[in-house]
Amino acid sequence: MTKKPNFWESSQKLIHKFTRFTKHQKTFVLYLIVLVFLLIVLPIIRISPVNDLSHSVWLLNWHLFTTMLIILISIIILLWWNMSFRFKNIIITYFGFKENDALINFWFLRIIATAFFSIWGTISVVNTTTQAIKVTWSYHFLQLFLLLGLILTLVSVIKHAKENSNKTKIVNVIDEHAIKEIQNRKSLKWLFEEEENDEDWI
Repeated sequence: MTKKPNFWESSQKLIHKFTRFTKHQKTFVLYLIVLVFLLIVLPIIRISPVNDLSHSVWLLNWHLFTTMLIILISIIILLWWNMSFRFKNIIITYFGFKENDALINFWFLRIIATAFFSIWGTISVVNTTTQAIKVTWSYHFLQLFLLLGLILTLVSVIKHAKENSNKTKIVNVIDEHAIKEIQNRKSLKWLFEEEENDEDWI
């Protein structure tokens, strides 16, 4: 009977895996961990009723179930994609995604930002009739944090695209050079064949 790894052994494996990541991968994983912490800890909505004490609403609230579910699923996929090579291979094998970390990170972070920013739009509409419900300062801080992540991942996407385009140019140059060599060889062969035919005719 195989022994199940305990929490300490699992933590050591994760730390060992993390040390093998590139600088960019480490930065994004740390960004995700901080983002999860902030989303759980910081309140995003402030409700101040007229005849009652004011209270705050966090993202982990059943009244925000749809938004919470979208953000939660997106974060779990991002963490698995960036931390688990097995999960990444499964996704690439069964869904045909290319192994482009920057693009995957950007799109799922964009989903999180879109779902999160929709809360502000809803509260803004409510504010046209009542001032009792407002977004908190920590909500705006989270907005800036998400925008920072989007900008950094977008820069990575553009950088990755430029590197791939340069590789494509190199391949094209090599292909053109090879085609010219083949054409030159055919031309020389044709000339020699012509000379041999002329000699036979004489």
